[in-house]
Amino acid sequence: MSKTLGPKAQTTWLLSVILYFLLLVTITLDHWLWAPPEVDSPWLIWAFRIVPLLIFVPAVISKHGRGFAWLGFVVLFYFTSGVVKGWTYESWEGWLLAGESLLLFITTILFVRWYFQGK
Repeated sequence: MSKTLGPKAQTTWLLSVILYFLLLVTITLDHWLWAPPEVDSPWLIWAFRIVPLLIFVPAVISKHGRGFAWLGFVVLFYFTSGVVKGWTYESWEGWLLAGESLLLFITTILFVRWYFQGK
C-alpha cells in the first residue's frame, strides 16, 4: 500500500523509521546489557518486550497509514514502562526508553496526519 508521500509525510516517516529501530535497539540493549533480568528464561521476557513492536515492521516498511496509527498507540505502553522504570529505579535507561517512545509517538501521529491529508 505504498504511495507517493508529500515532503512532510516523507520526513516524518523517515524519522519514525529511525526512532522505531532505535527503540528496538534500546530495548534489546537494556534487556541484555544494561539491566539483564535475573530469571530462568530471559529469551521469553525479551520476546514479550520486542514482539509487539516487531508486528509493525510491515506497516513501517510499506508506509501504511493505519499501521502507523496503531504503532502510535502501542508505543504508549513503552513510554509508560520507561517512566515507571525511570521513577522507580532512578534509571537513565528508563528515561531513554520514555524519551524515544515519546518522540516515536509524536512522529507516527504526525505521519498519519500528513499521510491521510495527502490522500
